[in-house]
This record gives sequence, structure tokens and C-alpha cells, in this order.
Amino acid sequence: MMRLKDNKQMKPKFKRFNNLTPKDINFDFHIHTNQTDGFCSAEEMIDQAINLKLKAIAITEHVDKSSDWFNNFAARIEILRNNNKIKILLGIETKVLDFNGTIDATANAIAKSDIVIGSVHRYPDGQGGFVPLEKIRDLGQSLSAKTEFNLAMGLLKNKKVDVLGHPFGVYSKLFGVFPEDYLEQLLIKSLENKIAVEINTKYIVERDLFFKLFRKINPYVSIGSDAHHKEELARSFDIIREEIKK
Repeated sequence: MMRLKDNKQMKPKFKRFNNLTPKDINFDFHIHTNQTDGFCSAEEMIDQAINLKLKAIAITEHVDKSSDWFNNFAARIEILRNNNKIKILLGIETKVLDFNGTIDATANAIAKSDIVIGSVHRYPDGQGGFVPLEKIRDLGQSLSAKTEFNLAMGLLKNKKVDVLGHPFGVYSKLFGVFPEDYLEQLLIKSLENKIAVEINTKYIVERDLFFKLFRKINPYVSIGSDAHHKEELARSFDIIREEIKK
């Protein structure tokens, strides 16, 4: 498991990929509840994590700058994590807004979070909005890959970001592949800036090539299922354990 600092905020200290052992894959740091777009309560997700014998989880709700519910939610999680069966981190997942790495979260939400996941969820349209998901395919693979790469590189420059969430997640869902050269550059930059890259088991495509790059660059890593239901917690984590053994 990633080591957690012993203070009120439990900022995780991430390991590099080649230092992981199968026993380390006992945490899930990307979880959503029915506070946002999940289907289960925080209590249900925690109970399931305990049943799975996980050592730690991070509840990382989607936030934006208008999420005025966050303080109340944070207070609720603070009560729930007075639990000696599992370590519970309070986190956020927030989208990148531009190529400078600006994230759609308030300073308050960032400050209260143990873990901040910065993710590419949409591509800017150049007019202050975002390209609809159904229109991204029209950009073509080359421009889509370049756009998502530049947005992710911006996130890796943001010192408030702890984890780059599901790299090329939008692109891989639309095109079924990921751009190898661009991912390699992201891993190199993440290592330079000591920002963890998420291995998100919801988005793994081209498995052999994907893990080959992680072994080669050996970045700091976080691991998450992107669970929106308790049955998705720690989904397909055996894939990671198998790859670590190789």
C-alpha cells in the first residue's frame, strides 16, 4: 500500500511502478458515490472496501467551482473515517479547463483534500466551452491525441495536482488505443515533477504496451477503479498484480 503521512490530512506517498509488489495492490484511490454520479452511498462503498480487505480508499468525488456541497460532504467523510478497519482519504477529481493546467476546483476543496486527481474529461473548443463528447471523434485521432496530450501536460505542471487521472481516458474510450509516444512523454514529465500517474482499470487498453511503458519509465503511480457502484470497487486489480509479477 502507499504510505500515508500521519497527520490530519493523510497525503499518500506514492511508490514507483517497479517498486510495487502484488501485496501493495490493496488500495483504491478513485471512487465515486451518490453524492455525485455514483449509485451507492459512502457508507456502502466503505463497507464493501472492508469486505474486500482493502487497506485504504480515497473517495474522490467530481467537483467544479460551483460545488457548494463540498464542505458538508467533507465533514461527513471526516466522521466516517474515524474507523480502525480501513484508512479513508477525502479526495476530489476535477477536470482540466485549459492547456495551462487550470483545474475546475475551488481553493477550499483543494486545501481540504488528501488527494487531488486532475483529469481530462473534455477538450476546450476555443470559445470558452468544450467540444461535446459525441463530436470529438470528428476531430480525428491525430488532433484528439495531441489535444489530450497537451491538456495532460498542463496538469503535470500544476503543483496542486497529486495524480494525473486516467491518462488518455477520453481518447482510448473513443478510439480503442492510446498514443504510445505521447504517453511515454507524459510518464517522463510526471516523474520529473513527482506527480503520480493513475493506473485506472476502467481505461486499460493495449495492456502489454501500456505496462511496458510503465516498466520502462517507472513513474510514481496511483491505482483506482473509477468505481461508481460498490461492485466495481477494486475491479480488475488482478491485472495489475499479474503485470507486477512479470
